[in-house]
Amino acid sequence: MFNWFGYRLVSDYFENKADIQLASLIDENNYNEADLISIKVPASLPYGVNSANFERTDGNIDINGVNYKYVKRRFYNDTLELLCIPNIAKTGIQNARDEFYKLANDFVSNNSSSKKSTTHTHTVKISTQDYTDDHFLSYNIHFDSNNTQYFSLNIDVTSSNFLQKLNEPPEA
Repeated sequence: MFNWFGYRLVSDYFENKADIQLASLIDENNYNEADLISIKVPASLPYGVNSANFERTDGNIDINGVNYKYVKRRFYNDTLELLCIPNIAKTGIQNARDEFYKLANDFVSNNSSSKKSTTHTHTVKISTQDYTDDHFLSYNIHFDSNNTQYFSLNIDVTSSNFLQKLNEPPEA
């Protein structure tokens, strides 16, 4: 059981810890301005405001496998300008996690190919019911013998509480 979920929980814990540490550095203005990267996005707003000064903002973006955390933003001349700082710790953790899963999947596929070449598949299905009974979420991960991964996300709105809310339309 730990093999399926434990490594995921550990990597998520360290990613969250890296996010919190970087956020505290940003809140204390304890970062190098030269490390900031500017991202400009066209924003044609009918009544947009021009602001010469930047304001603090939260959020993150992932570009080419590198995680960036938003530091400041401003609207200026129909453009949203975001100043971001790379989250090196989180990116390193994500890369290590991905490399571990790749090695684990290669080990399983190499180990199974040495026995005999039948098409065995491994399927993991995680189903959780949320806080209410009006919807259902199903997340499937499927691995085949060629080390190909398939992901599917199903949301089922045919549960009993949802169907009870559907009544006949009112008469005209």
